[in-house]
Amino acid sequence: MTRKPARAKAEAEQAAPAPARGIAKPQRRTGSRAAAAEATREAILRAATKVFAKYGYAGGSVEKISSAAKSVDRMIYYYFGSKEGLFIAVLEDIYRRMDEAESRLALDEAKPLEALAELIRFVTRYYRDHPEFVTLLNTENLHKGSHIAKSGSPRFQCNK
Repeated sequence: MTRKPARAKAEAEQAAPAPARGIAKPQRRTGSRAAAAEATREAILRAATKVFAKYGYAGGSVEKISSAAKSVDRMIYYYFGSKEGLFIAVLEDIYRRMDEAESRLALDEAKPLEALAELIRFVTRYYRDHPEFVTLLNTENLHKGSHIAKSGSPRFQCNK
C-alpha cells in the first residue's frame, strides 16, 4: 500500500508542466519574430532596388529579386502584394533615403546663394554616390510615372 502514494506522486510530476519538473522551456526573445520579418522585408527591398536598377522594371523578375534577397517568391507577394507593389515600395524608399540625407543639410537661409550652391553640390554628389537613384527615376519616367502615381504616400499624390 505504500506504493500507491509514490505512484500518485510520480504521475502528478509527469502531468505537471515542464518548468515544474525542473526542465526549463526555451524562451523566445520578445520581438524576435517581428525583427526577423522586418529583416526579410528589408532584404527584399534592398535586393529589388539593385535588380530593378540593373534590369529595369520589365527585366527585374520576382525570381531574380527573391534569389538576390536569399528569400522565396511568396515572401515578395506576402510583404508587397505584387511585383508592382514592390517597385512602388522601392521608389518610395529611394525618395525617403534622399529626403533623409537632404534633411541633414545645414543651409543658411541668410545666405541664399551659398545655400543654393551647397544644395546643388549635395544633389550632384548624391546622384554620383547613388547611381541606382537616377536609374530608377529614369525607369519610372519611361513609364510616365504610372507606378508612383499608385503610391499611398501623400508625397506622391497628384491633384487631377
